[in-house]
Amino acid sequence: MAVERMNKFFVIGLDTSREAMINKLMDFGVTQLTSQESKLADEEWAALVKKGGNDEDVSKLESKISVIENVVKTLENYDTTKKPLFKCREVITFEAFEKVVSNDVSIDERIDKVRELSGRLKLLHGNKNKIETTIAGLVPWRTYSMPLETTETKYTGINLGTVSASTTIEEVKEAMELATNMCEVSQIASDDGQIYLSVFFVKGEEENVKNGYKEVGFNRIVFKDLEGTPDECIQRLEKEKEEIDGEIEKIEINLSEMVSSLKEMKWLYDKLIMERDAAKANRKTLETKRTFYLEGWVPKRANEAITELFKEYECYFELFEPDENEEKPILLNNNGLVQPVEVITELYSLPNSKEIDPTPIYSMFYLGFFGLMFGDLAYGAILTLLCVLMLKKFNLEGTIYKLIKSFAYAGVATMFWGLMFGSCFGDLTGVIGLKFFDNPDFILKPLWFDPITNPIKLLMYSCIFGTIHIFIGMGIKAYGYIKEGKILEAFNDVFCWYFMIIGLVLWLAGDSYIKEGLGIIGQWMTIGAAAGILILPFFISKGIGKAVGLWNLYGVTGYISDILSYSRLLALGLATTVISQVVNMLGGFMSNSIIGIVMFLVILVIGHVFNFAINGLGAYVHACRLQYVEFFGKFYEGGGTPFEPFNKKTKYVQLIKEEI
Repeated sequence: MAVERMNKFFVIGLDTSREAMINKLMDFGVTQLTSQESKLADEEWAALVKKGGNDEDVSKLESKISVIENVVKTLENYDTTKKPLFKCREVITFEAFEKVVSNDVSIDERIDKVRELSGRLKLLHGNKNKIETTIAGLVPWRTYSMPLETTETKYTGINLGTVSASTTIEEVKEAMELATNMCEVSQIASDDGQIYLSVFFVKGEEENVKNGYKEVGFNRIVFKDLEGTPDECIQRLEKEKEEIDGEIEKIEINLSEMVSSLKEMKWLYDKLIMERDAAKANRKTLETKRTFYLEGWVPKRANEAITELFKEYECYFELFEPDENEEKPILLNNNGLVQPVEVITELYSLPNSKEIDPTPIYSMFYLGFFGLMFGDLAYGAILTLLCVLMLKKFNLEGTIYKLIKSFAYAGVATMFWGLMFGSCFGDLTGVIGLKFFDNPDFILKPLWFDPITNPIKLLMYSCIFGTIHIFIGMGIKAYGYIKEGKILEAFNDVFCWYFMIIGLVLWLAGDSYIKEGLGIIGQWMTIGAAAGILILPFFISKGIGKAVGLWNLYGVTGYISDILSYSRLLALGLATTVISQVVNMLGGFMSNSIIGIVMFLVILVIGHVFNFAINGLGAYVHACRLQYVEFFGKFYEGGGTPFEPFNKKTKYVQLIKEEI
C-alpha cells in the first residue's frame, strides 16, 4: 500500500556503449545501481570479470570538487547580495547549463586566481596575528630603554622577566639580595597578573641569580629577532601591520570583484559532481575486455522506459521480481494530499519490505490531531498562508518541501477545529465587540461546542479518537498476522483486546451513559475476551509460553494508559485557547485612547505571536508523538532502506530533465 513495487534488473552490453548508457541512466534518474563486490568474492565470477571503472578518476574528480568547494566558500564570504530564507537550487535547462560550464578552462583560471588570492590573504592574516601578538607582549616593556638585543655587556648580564602580582617588588629585591649582592632589580611595569622586571647582575653570579629566581618564581622572557628598544619595535611593527592591512584590503577588493564568477564556479562544481557520480557508477560495473555487466533496482512503473533504453544500446537484459524475503529499497508513492505527510514517516523510519506504508492511514489522524491541539481559525489561516507563500516564493525540494506543505494542510485542519470550537485569536472578536462597540454578542459561535466551558466533553472525545487510532494500528497488526496465516495470533494479540476494551467501556459506562442493558453485554464481552487471552497461548506457544496469558491479561493497564495519553489533545487544545484569551483580556484592560489602542495592539501582537509559536511547535511535536508511540508502537517495525536513485545530485542547479 503506497510502497512502490520494485523490480531487479541486470544488463550486459558492449563496453563502447557503457559510458553513454550510464549517462542516460543518470538522466532518467529512476534506477538504483548496486555494488558487485560480492560477485568478485566468488571464484567463478572473479575468473571471468574484473571491477569496472577507475578509482584514480574518482579521486581526481573529488580533489577538484574539494578545491572548488573551498573557493566557493571563500567567495561567499564576500557576496553582499541578499540571502534568501531557504537555499534553493536554480532551475535551468540542460542546454543553458552546458553553455556556461563548457568553457571550464576560463572558469579554472578564475578559480586559480581566487586560490592564489585566498592563500596570500591567509598568509597575511597569519603575519598580522603574529605582529599583534608580539606588540601585545611588548606593550608592558614600553618604558624599558635598553635595546632588546642587548642581553649583556662586558661585565654584566641582563635578564628580563615576570613574577606574579601577588609578590611585591620589595620581596623580590630582598630574595635576590639574599642570593647575591651583585645584582640590581628594577620594576618596568605591572598589571593585575604580573610584575615586569629587569635584572642586571655581575657576570659570574649566574648560579646565585638563578637560585634567587627560584625563590620568587621569576619567569625569564627572551625577545628573539627584535632589535631596538621596545618602543622602537612597537612603532616598527605597527607600521608593518598598517602595510599588511593595506595589502589585505586590496586582496579583499579583488575577491569581492571575483564574486561575479561565483555562479559559474558553482555550476562547474555541479558538473564535476555529476562526472564523479558517473565515474562511481562505472565502479559498480563488472567488465571483460569488450563487455560490461550492471545490476540494480527500478520501480515497476519505469520498466517500459528502462526497457527502451536497454534496447536502444543493444544490450542483453532481464527485469524480474525479487525474492519474497529479499530486502528491497523503499520508495513511497502517495497522492498529493498524503505525500507531504510522508516526511513524518521518513523522520521516524521507512517501512521494511514486508510492511505496508502507514502514511495514508495515519495522515488524517496526524492532521486532525495537529488541528485539534492548535484549534484556532486565525492561527490556522496564518499558518496556511505563510506556508503557501513560502511554497510559491521558494523552489523548495525534498524534506523541507514536504514539511512546509504538510504544515499548510495542518493549517487547514486548524481552521476546521477553530470553527468547531468557535476560536479566532481565542475570544478576540468578543473582546473587540465589547470594548469598542459595547456589543457582547459580537462573537464567533462554535459549530460544535466550546472546550473552555465543557472540557470533559473534549476529554471524552479525545479518548474516543485515541481509541479509534489505536484500534486501527492494532488492525494493521492483525492484517499482517492473517496475511501470514497466523489466525490464532491475530485473535490473541488484537481481536480479543478489541472485545476487552469495548467490553470494559460498556460494562463501566454503558448503562449510565449510553443505553440500559449494555452493561451486562459489556460484562460478558470482557469475560469472554479475558478467557481468550488466557486460553489462546496454550494453542500458540510452547513450553512455559503457554502460561503467558496471565501476564498478557495485565496488559489491559497498558492499553488504558495508551488511551489516556490522548488527553494531551485536551491539554494542548485548552492551552492554545486559554493563552489566547489571557492575552485578549490583558489587551482589553487598555483604555480607548490612542495610546490605549496602540498598547492593545502591541499586547495582541506579542502575545499571539508567542502563543502561535509555542503551541504550534507543541501541536507538531505531540501530533508526531501520538503517531510514533501510540500508533506505530502497535504494529510498525520500520528499518527500510530508502531507494537512492542514480540521478544528477547537483547542489546548486536543478536541471530540467526528460519526463518518463
